[in-house]
Amino acid sequence: MNLLLLKPCNEGDHLDKFLIVTNNPNVFGKYPDSLLVDGSPVDVIREAGKFLVEGYVLWSSPLPPNGRLMENPFRSLVLHKSEESSSSGRDFLLVQSAEDRLSRMVFLSAEGPRGEDLAFMDLQLLEIALQGV
Repeated sequence: MNLLLLKPCNEGDHLDKFLIVTNNPNVFGKYPDSLLVDGSPVDVIREAGKFLVEGYVLWSSPLPPNGRLMENPFRSLVLHKSEESSSSGRDFLLVQSAEDRLSRMVFLSAEGPRGEDLAFMDLQLLEIALQGV
């Protein structure tokens, strides 16, 4: 697996320490240097968790803002390469908790118009998280 740092189209170089981990093809289409995970939101969370030991910290929440969106088959996370030598452990706990919760979920279908809407919502939530960059 290659580490791809976030370099969105028509954005500045200040984003080069950010990484998007996603299973959403729409996110990957807009941010082609993101890491596209072939799998469920649980797989996205697991993959993001691997980067925590490499010095990344969570920039966005590993869980969506409400219960209904927990059923979304698409999940995108933003990680930031931290200059600090170690993490407080909070992010590890958040990722583990998110993985536990999402492992018990039944996700909606990613097919058809509903799937397109769910992919759009995931992209919008990601872009809200990126507004603070």
